[in-house]
Amino acid sequence: MDLYQFIDASDEPILKTHQWIQEAKEKGVGLAHALNLASVSLNGQPSSRIVLLKRISDEGLVFFTDYGSKKGQEIDKNNKVAINFWWAETDKQIRIEGTCSKVSEKESDEYFESRPKGSQISASASNQSSQIDSYESILKVAKKIEDEHKDKTISRPLRWGGYILKPNLFEFWINKSNRLHERELFTVDNGEWKRSILSP
Repeated sequence: MDLYQFIDASDEPILKTHQWIQEAKEKGVGLAHALNLASVSLNGQPSSRIVLLKRISDEGLVFFTDYGSKKGQEIDKNNKVAINFWWAETDKQIRIEGTCSKVSEKESDEYFESRPKGSQISASASNQSSQIDSYESILKVAKKIEDEHKDKTISRPLRWGGYILKPNLFEFWINKSNRLHERELFTVDNGEWKRSILSP
């Protein structure tokens, strides 16, 4: 499976994001589509973690997770999120802000079915972010699921699926000498992307 699915796009910041990811991949970055996702709890505490981009188009950026996880619960209550790509090999960074909503069950089913069986088992065995007795206990659950599905299809757990981030801000950052970095900003204005340049 490729890094992620790119669907023909016309929006300049989406195209540029795709191009920068491809550039990082060509420079040898192992997970060029890995991004830092930040969500915020109801009491205002931000938290962040790395997830993988799985689809990008003018519609937005898609990633998959356990809806019951810490990030899933936070997005459910406050769907405003921020993501960040950074690649040392290209000296570039992209900041993106926007709102999340769940993808269709059909898309979640199709992506789950495309995953390796081991990943399907892990998603089924783990209620992500919940406390467990020990690491060995989750291995036992995974082994039980594996044994029960040797010749059977594993159905997607209803608590697992995709989110699409609909962006309203992109900032493209390029490292330059003497800290005089290039910063290009795109924001939505009446449904259109407006471009501006920021001071370093």
